[in-house]
Amino acid sequence: MKTALACSTLIAFASLAPAGIGVETYGTAAPPRWAGGIWVHRAPFRDDMFADVTETLDGLGTITFSTPCSVRQVGSSWATWSHGYTGNVFYTNGYSSLTMLMDSGHGAFQFYAEPNPFGVFRMTATGSDGSSTLASSQFPDGDSGAAGWGYYTTGGGVHLVSVTVISDVDFAVGEFSAGWFPAPASLSLFALGGLYAGRRR
Repeated sequence: MKTALACSTLIAFASLAPAGIGVETYGTAAPPRWAGGIWVHRAPFRDDMFADVTETLDGLGTITFSTPCSVRQVGSSWATWSHGYTGNVFYTNGYSSLTMLMDSGHGAFQFYAEPNPFGVFRMTATGSDGSSTLASSQFPDGDSGAAGWGYYTTGGGVHLVSVTVISDVDFAVGEFSAGWFPAPASLSLFALGGLYAGRRR
């Protein structure tokens, strides 16, 4: 009973948490399955190599690129990445900035980025929930040094709408994962359900 009450109380407080966004950086380590406490789902593989695309799936819904990106695969049409990843990446076709726009419901979004030239370059990612932004910089190496970011919401009813990456050079992004965060009303109902269940036990 105490456990049920404690969990439901935490959920109730989560629904009242201040709205905003946060970010985690992973460097070259493999991505965790959570971003800011939100479970994320990985994007499916694409087999349309070298196609220029303006959108793709990210494990939850669709993200739209601000400029067409070329579909590549690590180890063949894109030379290196990090932590053993060999899936899809999306090359910016020579551009040094890219905005990834998310459809509704995104509570978390993970991605990695690697410079096209071999060498260490500054890359800055800026996440937005439509009313606030949060920037975070890393220095990935173009030779097996793809670095990861994980943006997430910190309050109910707020969703990520975009992440913009600005680099000193052209680059690729990839290894997308995304998760959904329930609206405050849903969390409140879940919390009440937890309290009721706790009382019964």
